[in-house]
Amino acid sequence: MMEKNRPLRWLIFLTALIGFGYFQSGGGWNQNARFAMVRAVVERGELYIDSYLIYARAKGDSSTELRRLRTANGEYEIDGERRLLMWPSRSGRFCPVNGTLEGVIGASHPPTGAIQVEDAQKTAIPIALSPTTKIEREPGASSASELTDGASIQVRCGLDESGKLEAKVIRLLNSIPRLPVFKDLGPLAATGDVSFCDGHFYPNKAPGASFTALPAYWLIFHVEQIVGANPDDWWALTINAWLTSLLSVGIISAVGAVIFFQLALEFSGGQYQTSLIATFVFTLSTMFFPNATLFYEHNVIAVALLGSFYLLYRLKTESLASPDATCLARKAAARIFLAGLSAGWAAITNYIYAVVVIFLGAYLVFSVRRKFAWFWFGLGLIGPLLLICGYNVACFGKPFITNYHYQNPIFESGATHFLGLFNFPRWHVILIILFSPYRGLFFTAPVLIMSALGALAWCGHRRFRPEAILILGIFIFSVLWNASFNGWDGGVTAVPRYLGPAIPFLALATIYSIDRWFKTTLLLALVSAVIMLLITSVDPQPPVATGAATVLDKPLWQYNPLFEYELSVFVTRKPMPLLRQQEAQVLHYYEVELARKGWTDSERKQELSRIRAEIDRKITAGEPAPLLLARAQNGLDEEYVVADSELTVPIGPISAHTYGYYGNWTDGDFGAAGSRETRWNAFNLGEALFPESRWSLLPLLGILACAGWGISVVSRFT
Repeated sequence: MMEKNRPLRWLIFLTALIGFGYFQSGGGWNQNARFAMVRAVVERGELYIDSYLIYARAKGDSSTELRRLRTANGEYEIDGERRLLMWPSRSGRFCPVNGTLEGVIGASHPPTGAIQVEDAQKTAIPIALSPTTKIEREPGASSASELTDGASIQVRCGLDESGKLEAKVIRLLNSIPRLPVFKDLGPLAATGDVSFCDGHFYPNKAPGASFTALPAYWLIFHVEQIVGANPDDWWALTINAWLTSLLSVGIISAVGAVIFFQLALEFSGGQYQTSLIATFVFTLSTMFFPNATLFYEHNVIAVALLGSFYLLYRLKTESLASPDATCLARKAAARIFLAGLSAGWAAITNYIYAVVVIFLGAYLVFSVRRKFAWFWFGLGLIGPLLLICGYNVACFGKPFITNYHYQNPIFESGATHFLGLFNFPRWHVILIILFSPYRGLFFTAPVLIMSALGALAWCGHRRFRPEAILILGIFIFSVLWNASFNGWDGGVTAVPRYLGPAIPFLALATIYSIDRWFKTTLLLALVSAVIMLLITSVDPQPPVATGAATVLDKPLWQYNPLFEYELSVFVTRKPMPLLRQQEAQVLHYYEVELARKGWTDSERKQELSRIRAEIDRKITAGEPAPLLLARAQNGLDEEYVVADSELTVPIGPISAHTYGYYGNWTDGDFGAAGSRETRWNAFNLGEALFPESRWSLLPLLGILACAGWGISVVSRFT
């Protein structure tokens, strides 16, 4: 069957690769951290990303050339200014990345056990003192018994369990030659998805996806060196990130489509129509599609686990027509070894999926049942295990530790959570990631409802019962760990992306529903494909419920990225439903505030009419409008602030993601809302013919239609 299917497999591979590579979906903290590590390894032979974290403009003119500012122990310099990088905790307080704060005492409050340390710009950071805080003095420094205002100090500090910045050691200094300026890492850096250890920054991600992309970027970088291209130019940086993702995640995802097709043939008993429809569902009607256009880890894990399962399932079902028992044993051993290697790679791409490796090992032992199978599977796991241990030793000095231990504290929830990240699964989160408009798996890909029914039906079939148990086990595990994760929502996304590695297994059960409920399954598959194409073409990383795209006090589960953002931007170039909700909230705030000040009904109506007209004018004109209502605590009182929102500036209607691989900072016109950079940080290949137009999707649709016709023709003669 394998030889006979070769032309069909190549068609599926090329079609999937073209579809995935058609889109450059833009930057973001997640992919920027990985790409920074890839660049560091290839260009400098370093695992740390100190030289790829902070970008600035190289020139002050219209040039798009960038320069990288190397950090040293959490500090960097620009234009003669010494900047100390800070990161916030979940409590909103700031902490120096390197754990050391230098400045002058702006205010001291001995009764409350706190001081404020000021930088060169008089920005104050409060630091709590404790009974264990030590006070030291530099030789010649003031011998005053108490900390006094204006004194120069160096504080070694850290966050306590409540998120407060607490002084460990305070050293009184004679002076500080050059006071630093405290800078929040988030708005400045290309990514905040970082860890910091022994003076160096690293991605706070398992390194498997970055390792996977190294060959691709090595080739890209050395070709560019030959032609003299500058990898730090904005456009070169954007193109390089796209090509690196395409030649790693994109190719792996296309290979995953082929593996899925082969598995579907095995499960369907060689039914080509059923297998091709199931492959269409998996490739284009689930989050596997948008995830294939991003430098995320989810598809790498999904394909690695799928490949491992494919090898084990073929070993179980295939009858090798060979009289040579030794040859048979060697082939089985090789397949099991490769299955272990593939599963191990998934585990070093996201550590949590080591649990699924155990599931696959159990499937091997109890279902495949070959002598010494566990040995060869374990031998395959050793390679990835040694690689990750070597990486951990090189970065953190210990083989059995994760970068989560040193990560940005904004992601941590304290000692009550395992690794600072995981707690018990929450039922409301399970409902949100499965059914809600905000992140619902079955909302964004309703065809997977049929897949779930198919997996449950397989449990009653003796032939597929072990596989159904494995499929449901992987899916249920993915849901439970996602629901226990403190960052369960996945940040900027339209789908429950942490469920991505379970998608190929769940989609495999579509085979049953295609046979049993053909019309319903096909209709839902088409609806799901339209949804996924909309998400992929507009923005797989919509900022809904974050930053400017928030509505004060609106519950997360009520947000609807698909209709409030994706569809609205595609049709109107603005997320109008969100803007109208924000407008209604701001007008209500002003109405309450004016009533509190004693304005009469007629005066309030007149003023509110004026405010509404001004907001509507700015929305229509595409200007920043006062739509952001925020609440701040002022002592025991709450204050409300209305700020301008740039969400009114037109984007899209396709490739609407504005975040770049250099970060989200602006410098004059560079990176500003509506600038060339924000409009082209994401793009699709059709925009070479139809720039910033919905028509840019037409070439892709034509290619997919022709490829579908070709696949159907080839399948008839296979």
